[in-house]
Amino acid sequence: MAAASYPAVRAALEAQWTRLIEAFAATDPDQPSRIVGWSVADLERHVSQTGESLGRLAAEPPAKGALTGLGSWTQALAGLREQTADDVRNEPAPALAIVAPVALSALDAADPDKPIRQRTGVHRLADAALFRLIEGVVHGLDLPDPLLPDRSARRIVVRALAGLLASLAPGRSVELRIPPDAAIQLIEGPRHTRGTPSGVVETDPASFLRLATGRMTWSGGVEHGLVRASGKRTDLSEYLPLLA
Repeated sequence: MAAASYPAVRAALEAQWTRLIEAFAATDPDQPSRIVGWSVADLERHVSQTGESLGRLAAEPPAKGALTGLGSWTQALAGLREQTADDVRNEPAPALAIVAPVALSALDAADPDKPIRQRTGVHRLADAALFRLIEGVVHGLDLPDPLLPDRSARRIVVRALAGLLASLAPGRSVELRIPPDAAIQLIEGPRHTRGTPSGVVETDPASFLRLATGRMTWSGGVEHGLVRASGKRTDLSEYLPLLA
């Protein structure tokens, strides 16, 4: 699958942030979110903090260092959980409605290939914008009343994470279907003589995102009928979650 273009990611980020701004305004900020220990206000603060950082980095001089992408970002997040939670609890941030237009304007004025440095490493600005989009879509699902993502935002995020999964489990013996957003083949093993994968897994986009981010376990998804798997090598639990 081809990666989404920078203009597409930027447009989807604006659309998703707009939905989040409306959802945050309509939800009690003290209400618990679907992340244990986080309130709705904490969700908004995290999105605002990372969005504000993106805008600031877009306006700064290019960083130096080896560039890393989506896979390195997801791996680095695991070691930053406590620091992220501490920032959310203790670092103030403007409302997303204030942060979003400033950050989006900075993205419009910047070179998408410019290297920027985050805690997770040095990334292209375009990749960092994708990371913010992933966070925006996932945190929308973390609301007490899960937010239906912008369609383009959902598709970009699902395809990006599905592509990462395929890179971690290369092969063509299993087909993972996430209609209407993506279909990928993965895991080494025998195939049918016509090239048809011997195993098929199907799930919906929201369930895939919950699996990919540790919001839902593989066994829980199968048990509740949100993941349907048939054939050999279709237990993908060893490759999930992709990030948390």
